[in-house]
Amino acid sequence: MSVAIKYIASEMIAGWRVAVEAVAAERIYLGRVTFPPFDPERAFPLKLIENNWPMYCALADNEVVGWCDITPVDIPECSHRGVLGMGVIAPFRHSGIGGRLLRACLEHCRQGTIEKVELTVFTDNAPAIALYRKFGFTEVGISRDYRRLDGIAYDALLMSLWINSTLNP
Repeated sequence: MSVAIKYIASEMIAGWRVAVEAVAAERIYLGRVTFPPFDPERAFPLKLIENNWPMYCALADNEVVGWCDITPVDIPECSHRGVLGMGVIAPFRHSGIGGRLLRACLEHCRQGTIEKVELTVFTDNAPAIALYRKFGFTEVGISRDYRRLDGIAYDALLMSLWINSTLNP
């Protein structure tokens, strides 16, 4: 089955939400495991579309099976930084879709004002960490006790990648 990577469009938002909820329901990859009721008129992707910020979806037979977004920090003095979020539903993992989504978002960033991309990933998510390293992300630190779920504390690795910047350390 072929999987297309496309910039988010309003008609994909409901499918994106289904994919996000599917990954969240696994309770191991996303920091959030439950979401408020879905309101398509106020959905997160609308802000990205309105501002032409990076958000791409992986589509298989017109079904959203993965997404990647990079959202600028909502503080003017920090808006050169973008925060990465992504996920791929279970049946489509380990097939290169995550890398294709990430590549599309990073290329989109290079056309705009985001100079630094930051992310957090749970320290036990070795495949995601390997993907981020492959794309040049470096470790910034570890946030101990980043999330608590069912009485268990999870640590998160903080990573970043400089793009579009003359300030690369």
